[in-house]
Amino acid sequence: MTIVFLLLLTMPPTTGQTCVSYWPDQVVLKGKIRRHTFAGPPNYESVAKGDRAERVWLLHLAQPICVSANAEWEKEADVSDIQLVIEKYDKALVGRQVVATGTLYRAHTGHHHTKVLLTVSSIRKSSAAEISGTLNAAP
Repeated sequence: MTIVFLLLLTMPPTTGQTCVSYWPDQVVLKGKIRRHTFAGPPNYESVAKGDRAERVWLLHLAQPICVSANAEWEKEADVSDIQLVIEKYDKALVGRQVVATGTLYRAHTGHHHTKVLLTVSSIRKSSAAEISGTLNAAP
């Protein structure tokens, strides 16, 4: 009885979240594109007080995910917003449900405004069937 209780105490809690991996693994995520303005240099505190505005695209996920730890980056749970690193922006996607494919990495500069970022290799508007689905990540 004591052994079972100790095992239960050492088991990680189940969150029901889909867990994905950092780079080099490629992920497919679903969510809604939002534009957001953050304070940039020199102080990264307030655009109103003179910091440069940094406008970024965020992918607001349909459901939060977790990102598994690897040799370089620690695990992140309850990730619901991911900053997109993308070469060409299609303004028609803002406010739309999309499917974004790419690789994840952890924030490591002042220009990274979410804990996890996605380097986008492709992005497209979601189909009606994909919008009604429940999973964020596809294999």
